[in-house]
Amino acid sequence: MNKNCQLFYKRLRTLFPSIGFAEGKFLRDIKMQLRDYSIENPNAEYEDVVKFFGNPEDVYVDYIRVQGREEVYQKLQTRKYVQRILGLVIIVLLGIWITYSVIWWNGYNSFHSIMPEVKETTVKEGALFYESN
Repeated sequence: MNKNCQLFYKRLRTLFPSIGFAEGKFLRDIKMQLRDYSIENPNAEYEDVVKFFGNPEDVYVDYIRVQGREEVYQKLQTRKYVQRILGLVIIVLLGIWITYSVIWWNGYNSFHSIMPEVKETTVKEGALFYESN
């Protein structure tokens, strides 16, 4: 594919908020058509690609019109719902991890504080020296 066809495809792909099975199939078909067009017209400018296929925004609007507004709306709502659930799960897991870390740290500190200190006594020439480790 020449660079103008790739630019057209990238602009079209960015218009899709989520890529499901149907959107992926549509974009794959468009990519195949763009590849065939670039083989037939290797020196095509971006304006030529737009004249042949239409503006990327218009192609996207036509796709939505064919799919149906309600179906596209439901897909977007489902995606938003899944993102919220995933965010909630991440927040809960983060809270559990923080709680576990605080409990572990407190346990470590209490264990360390009740450990007896070891002192060594060394006798040298009649004087006592205390050394603690």
